[in-house]
Amino acid sequence: MTHKFGLVLAGGGARGMAHAGVLRALNHLGYYPSAIAGYSMGSVVGATYALNDNWYDDLVAMDVSGFPVVPRFDGPGIVSRLRNLYLTGHELSDIYYGWGAGEDTVAWGRSVLAQLTGDRNLEEGRVPVHVAATDILTGNMVIKTSGNAVDAVYASSALAGILPPFDDGTHLLVDGGYVDISPVDALRRAGIDRVISVDPSQDRSSPNPRNGLDVFLRSVELTQDALSSLRHQKADLVLKPHFGRPVGMLEFRHKRDCIAAGINAVRAAQPSLVDMLGHSKTVRSRQHRRWFK
Repeated sequence: MTHKFGLVLAGGGARGMAHAGVLRALNHLGYYPSAIAGYSMGSVVGATYALNDNWYDDLVAMDVSGFPVVPRFDGPGIVSRLRNLYLTGHELSDIYYGWGAGEDTVAWGRSVLAQLTGDRNLEEGRVPVHVAATDILTGNMVIKTSGNAVDAVYASSALAGILPPFDDGTHLLVDGGYVDISPVDALRRAGIDRVISVDPSQDRSSPNPRNGLDVFLRSVELTQDALSSLRHQKADLVLKPHFGRPVGMLEFRHKRDCIAAGINAVRAAQPSLVDMLGHSKTVRSRQHRRWFK
């Protein structure tokens, strides 16, 4: 007999594809969450899992072509650097005069979410989903458990300066990670006793800072890491995928590596899963043996 449990799926952009690996591996081991809480990419995966029978294949095939271009200045050649300088200036203009560098991609992004979730309501899912967003006006967390999934997931994923906030008539909503990087409490309040949190952050090995901007960015990273550690500790078990390489937020070309990292995190945690949830009846299919050999 297995015990009921809830699953918390954090953000992380492309690294959040590890959540798909975690869910598929848990299911193949016979463990199925009774509830899911997530924000940003975690809400994308969680809502797709709950509302879409073909959730895994559709997540792997997700269209990522419309994401804003991220400028880079470490590439070779003066032409490349000038191009990225131009992109930076263009995106800063969008942030100052509009709602963000990705404002033109909103319709495309919502269409992708509609494909993933079937444009259904959250309450129609096979498992309750708690989608976390931040009310930028009050600083409070807002949890969506019903209503249109596209609206809820978009609000939960609206990165400040990149995507426009979502106005639901009561709140002005942005990415849920600004208030709580691991919304364990949302599941506790829903009556879930056992909670597993998935932390797709990556180990940082930054070089020595070279200027004030480097110091500023590093200080933000340290603050985020400290908050992340404290919040994930509220879960009964934390699964920490290891990616083996730096994976940027929009580097979805590494999605299969991220999925594999999620699978490996579950495999490494099998003894802890048994201790926490009990033994499950596992179907030892050929595919299952290939993943867990």
